[in-house]
Amino acid sequence: MKKIMGITMNLFVLASVFVLAVGCSSPKESDENVKTIQTFLEKEFTGPNDELTYALEQDGAFPPELEEYVVENYKPLVMNWEDMINTNHILFFQRFAYENGYQLKPTNIDIQKDQDHTYDYEVEVKYRKDGQTDTAAITARINLNDDGKIVTIRNMNDDGLVEIMEQ
Repeated sequence: MKKIMGITMNLFVLASVFVLAVGCSSPKESDENVKTIQTFLEKEFTGPNDELTYALEQDGAFPPELEEYVVENYKPLVMNWEDMINTNHILFFQRFAYENGYQLKPTNIDIQKDQDHTYDYEVEVKYRKDGQTDTAAITARINLNDDGKIVTIRNMNDDGLVEIMEQ
């Protein structure tokens, strides 16, 4: 009887360890990906701050100060920052805000894993100009590579934010 009880207890402990190990392996990767996306979205929808404003005030389409800002703030998060700039996935909203006198601030960020390295997000963004404040909900899908770097953003809906900032 003791032998059966001992075997049962060992199997229980082994099964518990297995369940715990399997259950903890996926969320760590997911948590890191979510952290990367969260950081990216906070950078993309906060500001423009003084450093970015200075960089955007420089002459040229992509002055060295702006490149330095992008490398410092976005390179650790994205696979290819040059491609992301060229496809308007970096600083898109910040440029419109800067050019039209707006300040942006995310008030709520919701990130949901869809499959493997694909996530859906919704960012509630407060935008302010001349004492007037309103919010927009930006939604999109974001893909990361196996290294946890952002590859692309697609299916974006900006809730009319760019159009509002252009007026």
